[in-house]
Amino acid sequence: MKNYYYLLSCAILAFGLFSCSGNENKESEEKESTKQEAPKMVDAVSIWDGISVREEPSSDGKWISSISLGEKVLITGKTAVDSTEKNREYVEIKLGDDQQGWVVKDFVVEGTAVTAVREAQIFKRPDLLTKTDKSFSSMDVLALMDTKDEWVEVKGKKQGDKWFSSGWVKRTDLSDNEVDIAVAVYAQKALEIEDEEERSEAIQEILENESFTSSQFIVDLKDELDELNSEEDEVLEGPVEEMDSTETETKKEVAQTDEAVSE
Repeated sequence: MKNYYYLLSCAILAFGLFSCSGNENKESEEKESTKQEAPKMVDAVSIWDGISVREEPSSDGKWISSISLGEKVLITGKTAVDSTEKNREYVEIKLGDDQQGWVVKDFVVEGTAVTAVREAQIFKRPDLLTKTDKSFSSMDVLALMDTKDEWVEVKGKKQGDKWFSSGWVKRTDLSDNEVDIAVAVYAQKALEIEDEEERSEAIQEILENESFTSSQFIVDLKDELDELNSEEDEVLEGPVEEMDSTETETKKEVAQTDEAVSE
């Protein structure tokens, strides 16, 4: 009888230990699973200027901030769809100041910011035989998504276009220098100003900013400013030349009248 109780006690103890071990393994597996499923932050860049960042993935969500063209952000991995806006997709991002919020997915791209330093021909694939009829202009700000040898895959909006273009371009046509990118963004805004005097002032402000002196776009902006000033001088000289011409004609008429009187 004692042996029976002894064996029964051992069986109960063994079952208890097995159950505890099983629970521990299960908890460990759940923790490991949770750890593996945690979203990974990914580098991304804004390819549109003034994109709203909101607390909820909806245009009705509370406005937190806005992001600039070329601004670096982190995509948290969380996504959402707003069924009230034709199933518009949103992604959650983290800003440089650690604020987090939601933006429309179309306007941020995984990758890094670059800017075109000259006209950059767009190719369908990293091959010279796949040339398209599209190109990016100097100072277009783009997202670099992939690299292959001397080629890079980019996406962005060409100045003057209404939507994005994407494709492969030569790496030598781009700059990833943050000063070049910043100057390109501010220069785009300055060059879009219709009033020539205000445009000239905006360009001058960029040229006088000591943080921007190392940019390779400074020479182009100086040329643009010189051209604007030259056009302004021509406008000012026009009326003067016209007045001089009128004055000369008047003197001739007076001289002819004097001669007629004297005769």
